[in-house]
Amino acid sequence: MKISIIIPLYNSKDTILNTINSVLGQTYQDPIEIIIVNDGSNDGCEKLVENIIVKNTTNRIIRLVNKINGGVSSARNKGVVESSGDWGGFLDSDDIWLPEKLEKQMTEIEKNPTIDFIGTNKDLIKYPFYQKSQNKIYTLNVKEILSKWHPHTSTVLINKDLFLKVGLYDESRTHAEDGDLLLRIANYCTLFVLNESLVYTGDGKRSFGESGLSADMSKMFKGEVLALKGAKRRGQINTLEYFGFYIWLSTKYLRRIIIISVSK
Repeated sequence: MKISIIIPLYNSKDTILNTINSVLGQTYQDPIEIIIVNDGSNDGCEKLVENIIVKNTTNRIIRLVNKINGGVSSARNKGVVESSGDWGGFLDSDDIWLPEKLEKQMTEIEKNPTIDFIGTNKDLIKYPFYQKSQNKIYTLNVKEILSKWHPHTSTVLINKDLFLKVGLYDESRTHAEDGDLLLRIANYCTLFVLNESLVYTGDGKRSFGESGLSADMSKMFKGEVLALKGAKRRGQINTLEYFGFYIWLSTKYLRRIIIISVSK
C-alpha cells in the first residue's frame, strides 16, 4: 500500500531536513510519497527542501507544494488533497520518526484489516489512564480522548477515504484543531494506538508554553473547550459529562500556568 506523508512547513529551516530524513530512513519498503506544504515561509526553508529533492536518490517521492500562509490546518488539508496514497500520515516540521515507525504500524494494519486509524506514543510518554499502558495495542473512545488528547498528530496513520469522509481539518480553528479532529474521527471508526514511542516531537521543547501555537495557553484552552462543545453537540457526551470534562480541562490549564510561572 502507498502511504502519503504530509509535512506542513513554516519557517523551519533549522529542523526540516532532520524531519524529512526521518521519513526517507523508514524501514517500510512500499512506496512513500512525501508532500511538504510550504505555508508562506519567509526564512528560506523551502530552498532546503528544493535542494533535498534534487539530491534525493531513494525510491521515495518528495514533492514541494507552495501556498500563501493560511495556518497549519489549511496546509495539512492541502497536502491531503494533493496526495495519491491509500493512507495518510502527518509529521510536523520539527518532529522526527524512529526508522521502524511506519513498518510497525502497517504490520498492525495487515493483522487487522478493520483498522482505519492508528497512532503511537511519542517522547516516551504513555497514555496514563484506564490501564491502557498494559496493552501492546489499545483503542480510545471519546471520553478517553477528552481525558488526554492522544495520540499526537505526528504519530497518526489514517485511511485516506475515512479522512475525506470525516471532513478534513477545520481551517477556522487556530488551536486544538487536532483534538477536534480526533473527536470527529471517533464518530466514524475505532481509534487504535500502538503502545510504543516511535516519534520525538518539538525538537526537545516542552509541549506547551514555549513556542509555536502551543505557546498561547489561553487560546489552547479555548480551542480545547470548543472541541469539547463539538463533542456535546454531536451527542458524543451528555450535559453532565460536558461539565465534568470542562472542569478537567480547566484544571489542566491552571496546572500548566503554574508550571510555566515556576519555571521562569
